[in-house]
Amino acid sequence: MSLINKLDSSAIEFAHSLHNNFNFLDYFFSVITNMGDAIFLIAVIIGFLIFKKTRICGINMAVSCFIAFIITAVILKPLIARERPITDYYDYWVAVGSHIETSFSCPSSHATVSFAVYLPIFLYFNKRYSFLAVILASIISFSRVYLMVHYASDVIFGAFVGIIVSFVVYTVMNKKIFITS
Repeated sequence: MSLINKLDSSAIEFAHSLHNNFNFLDYFFSVITNMGDAIFLIAVIIGFLIFKKTRICGINMAVSCFIAFIITAVILKPLIARERPITDYYDYWVAVGSHIETSFSCPSSHATVSFAVYLPIFLYFNKRYSFLAVILASIISFSRVYLMVHYASDVIFGAFVGIIVSFVVYTVMNKKIFITS
């Protein structure tokens, strides 16, 4: 068994043990995972674009989200073509609510776009509170493992893509290559 398979198996078993001991987490993670859905993230981005004080962060969010989505959903998912955990963990998937996903598993688009959208908050604003945005992206990402729609390695890979894209966009924007103040 490869290291990645061991990681994935251990994470799935951990998530399932949480389900067995704390059933309320089924509802909690079902709600949290929606904070990584397109409609919710678009609303967050629009909220940041509306106000002049947060607009540059909103632009970073929008550009990062678009690029990260193209990289993961359009390019990498069909290329990697990894099946979702339901294939190997059907009983666990049913136990946590049978969340339906139709695309491939790797990388996790929820993890990718969550980090692409929420990381700029940390980059642009007071670190005293903005770190909560990174924690939110992490919880959204873990929800995907808990709900048995992704393996841990899918989520880690997706988070990595989202973080890299967000940092690159932030760096480019702050060098004033595309946007001038």
